[in-house]
Amino acid sequence: MSRSKRPIPRVYIFHGDDHATRAAYVARLRARLADEGGDWAEWNYQRLSPETHTLADLRAAVLAVPLFVRRRLVHVVQPLEWGKDPAQRATFLEILAAVPASTACVLDIPTPLETGRGRKPAHWLLAWAQQQGPQQVYVKALRAPRDVDDMARWLFKAAAEVQARLTPDAAQALAAAIGTDTWRGLNEMRKLALYAGDRPITADDVAALVEGDWAPDLFRWLDEVGAGRMDAAWRYLRQLLERHGPGYVWNMVLRHFRLLLVLRDALEQGAALQAVAREWRIPDFALNRYRRQALRFSPAALRRLYRLLYTLEARFRAHEITQNEALEALLMALTPTTKAQA
Repeated sequence: MSRSKRPIPRVYIFHGDDHATRAAYVARLRARLADEGGDWAEWNYQRLSPETHTLADLRAAVLAVPLFVRRRLVHVVQPLEWGKDPAQRATFLEILAAVPASTACVLDIPTPLETGRGRKPAHWLLAWAQQQGPQQVYVKALRAPRDVDDMARWLFKAAAEVQARLTPDAAQALAAAIGTDTWRGLNEMRKLALYAGDRPITADDVAALVEGDWAPDLFRWLDEVGAGRMDAAWRYLRQLLERHGPGYVWNMVLRHFRLLLVLRDALEQGAALQAVAREWRIPDFALNRYRRQALRFSPAALRRLYRLLYTLEARFRAHEITQNEALEALLMALTPTTKAQA
């Protein structure tokens, strides 16, 4: 008995602020068209936008007959402009409902749409898609990473897309340098892949080639302290403060020591570190570094340091010291503590 084929969607909705991944999804559809159509692929691809095309143009595009291929691809950029007026919206949805099997109509939307899972109702386009069903409409939400850790995970996937290898330190360094800009992340990844060649991309490669905001690498700072290289630790602290300012560095220090304390307690209690890491949103590739640094301190030493951090914070909030002085006091306190625990 032959297996029944699943229906192929006629409308594809890609929405979200992960611009690079949205473009990758469209590129895959175009690649399928090229595999089938060869030289005829470009004749069967059409890009439209409400800025330069009308709904009549859209109707003509989706109803056009493919040339020497089974399906043509109609790529519509920012289609929601056609939905601002109620009458236009009704016509737009009518056209989408009438897309034939010989056309793949891609709606490329650069912002996230409300899905309706909370109290807010679903966006009108997603509500329409739900009525049509997944056999007719394929919906993919593509949100950009929300923080550096999310971005580092995204970069690992991007590295695989461009046949590159990325070390965990490089992923964290690149995410720290460029933030959550996925377009730039993909471009930087391609540049780094060319530079690295067959070997994995390292954090040194990122430092050499990527200009960015350069978030602090507190692992490196504590490694310098733990190894007793205090001159290097002081120099690195000055670099952190010059590039970021004391407020940002202080908040990063608080978070870093909180995670070290959580993991140290988990190790003492014999808890599963992977579960703790998921709860505290520690990325898998960073867990070993956190674990190694947590083991440098006793639980009591970490609690003393954490209390010191909040004492120093209370003092600079009371304008008794500056945040720079608080960070310097922390480093002075770390020196004998880490030497004793190393």
